[in-house]
Amino acid sequence: MSSIFPKLSFQEWYQVLYGLWPSNPQFPEKDISSNTLKDKVVVITGGNSGIGYETAKVLAGNTEARIYIWARNRQKSIEAIEKIKLEVAEKHLKDVGDRLQFIQIDLSDLNSIEPAVKEFLQREQRLDIIYHNAGVMESPLDQKTKQDYQMELGVNCIGPQLLQTLLDPLFIKTAEKNPPNLSRIVWVSSTAHMFSPIGGMYLRDPEFKSIDVELKTKYDQSKAINLIQARQWNIHHPGANAISLSLCPGYLKTGIQRHVTGLTKLAYNLFFHDQKMGVYTLLFAGLSPEITTKNKGDHVISFGKLGLIRPDLKDDENGKKVWDYLQDQIKLYVK
Repeated sequence: MSSIFPKLSFQEWYQVLYGLWPSNPQFPEKDISSNTLKDKVVVITGGNSGIGYETAKVLAGNTEARIYIWARNRQKSIEAIEKIKLEVAEKHLKDVGDRLQFIQIDLSDLNSIEPAVKEFLQREQRLDIIYHNAGVMESPLDQKTKQDYQMELGVNCIGPQLLQTLLDPLFIKTAEKNPPNLSRIVWVSSTAHMFSPIGGMYLRDPEFKSIDVELKTKYDQSKAINLIQARQWNIHHPGANAISLSLCPGYLKTGIQRHVTGLTKLAYNLFFHDQKMGVYTLLFAGLSPEITTKNKGDHVISFGKLGLIRPDLKDDENGKKVWDYLQDQIKLYVK
C-alpha cells in the first residue's frame, strides 16, 4: 500500500515541521489600506466559524469591502455576523451595517449550490475575491454527501469546483475591470497535502473503496486536490486578469478537528496555534501586494510565506486528469 504514497524529501519534511514554529505574520492588519477593498466584494465559504469567521471579522474592521459569509447553518451564521458587528464596533468604532451578509449553501449537496449563486447574483454585480475556506476533516465513515460522495471529497473538492464554475462568469468579468493582482481565488488547502497519494489523487479509486487507508488519508487527498484546483484554474482561464493560489493557513486549533480523538487530539491542543493566527495567511494570500501574477498557482504557508509544492503535484498533465475528474462530477449541475 505504501507504493501509492511518495517519499518526502528533506525540504518537504522541513516544511511539514515548519508549521509548528512558523515565522511572524508577514501581512498584519496594520498593512491593510482602508481603501484597498473599497466597494469590492469578498466571498468566504465557511465564514461563520474558525479562520473563516476570523477573516471576515478582520476584513469587516479594516476595509470597506462587502463581505459575504456562505455557510450551511443560517442561525449560526446570523449569530456570527451579529457578533462580528459588535466586536468591530468595539475595536474599530465603526458600523459595519449591511456590508456583512449571509448566503446559505450546503457544499455537501450539489443541488444547493446553484440557488445560492443565483441569490448572490441578485444582490451583487461584482465579485473580487473568493476564499474557498469551508471544509471537513476525518468525517465518520458512514457520513456521505447528498450525492453519495465521501465527505472530504464532496465538501472539500467537488462542491467548491461547482461553486467556482458558477461564479466564474461574474468573477472574470469583474477582474477585467480591476487593476492587475487584485482579483484572487484563494483555495484553503493544508500541509496535509504532503501525505496525499502520488499525483495528489488516487484516480483509480478516489474514495478508497477497494483499499484500506487511514481516515486522515481522505483529508490529505482532498487538500492536495485543492492545491491542484488552484493551479489548474489558471491554466483553464489563461486570459483572466486574476490570480488563483492555494494556502495552508497554519497548524491551528479549529472546529474542523471536531472528529479527531485520542493522542492526535492531544497533540493538536498542545502544539497547534490559536485559530486567529490563520487570518494572517489568508490576508497575505488574498491582499498582499507581494502576491502578483507571477504567483499564479503558488502555495502560501503560515503566516504569509511562499511554500514548496510536491513535484508530482506540479505536473500539469496529471493535474488536468484531476481537473477533468472534478468537471465530470459537476457536469449535470452546470447549464
